[in-house]
Amino acid sequence: MKNFLLLLGIVLLLSACTQQVTDEEIATSCPPDCAGGSTGVVTTINAPSDGGSVYVGDRMVISATLDDLGESSVEDGIVCITGLDGEIFSGLGGCNCQNFYITLDEPDDTHFEQTTVAFDSTLVPGDASGNQHLTFYTRYRYTAYGPMTLCLTGDPYQETECAVEGDKLTSSSSGPVEIASVEEILSTEGSNAINVRLKITANAPTQTTGQLVDLDYTSEPSCVLPTDITITGKVYVILFGEAQDCGSITFEQGEDTATITCKLDTLTTDKFIGGQKEYDGWVRIDYGYQEIQSVAFDIVGS
Repeated sequence: MKNFLLLLGIVLLLSACTQQVTDEEIATSCPPDCAGGSTGVVTTINAPSDGGSVYVGDRMVISATLDDLGESSVEDGIVCITGLDGEIFSGLGGCNCQNFYITLDEPDDTHFEQTTVAFDSTLVPGDASGNQHLTFYTRYRYTAYGPMTLCLTGDPYQETECAVEGDKLTSSSSGPVEIASVEEILSTEGSNAINVRLKITANAPTQTTGQLVDLDYTSEPSCVLPTDITITGKVYVILFGEAQDCGSITFEQGEDTATITCKLDTLTTDKFIGGQKEYDGWVRIDYGYQEIQSVAFDIVGS
């Protein structure tokens, strides 16, 4: 009987521990395990509601909830609003901005996966009435990850255990920009080293409510950004635990894809482990994105 009770207690304890782990939210594992998709930060305007009413004599609340549904944290984002009549809504005319961040790596953080941005409320005066329009600009720096498996060999022309040709990308993280493919080109550099070039292709976002912005403007407290600048992202390749700066990838206006070729530092064959030929790493592209949402509402008498 004592042995039975002891066994029962162990089973219950293990069950409780399993339940605790299951219920706990787990931080992102991307990379290397990226789920993929095209969603990043989604803005939901809480107040004022689209098509709703704001009453004279009340304080108008302005807020939005931001959900990070992609696979990258946002360290320094900004939400700006514009469109209100400054003579009616004191202090809220022109352009007003609030900073935000969202983490996918710290489950105990109050800004884990979601945050709310609120602006100062304002009293609606008695002589105000009619239609009003308000636009939210949610702007942030985001990252696309592309785990890959490369075939690295000192004899790329005669290699039979792995294929140098073909797409080496295994997945792409979820976000407005997605890494579409990674192709490798190997050439020998003497008897004990190789040159590695990676042709990286990324897909630009196609959402009609958003657009790419330059990295320099992701935290700019402005409602109007320059439209005549070249949009670029920063590209890195992580291999053997080291990050290689590959420069900038350019997203041309009207183009669906962008491409860059990254030449890695000369790799000596002493980095290769025994007879291993395939090595995991990933591509990282940092870019800027802006989502635009608008609401229309009525001011009515109390």
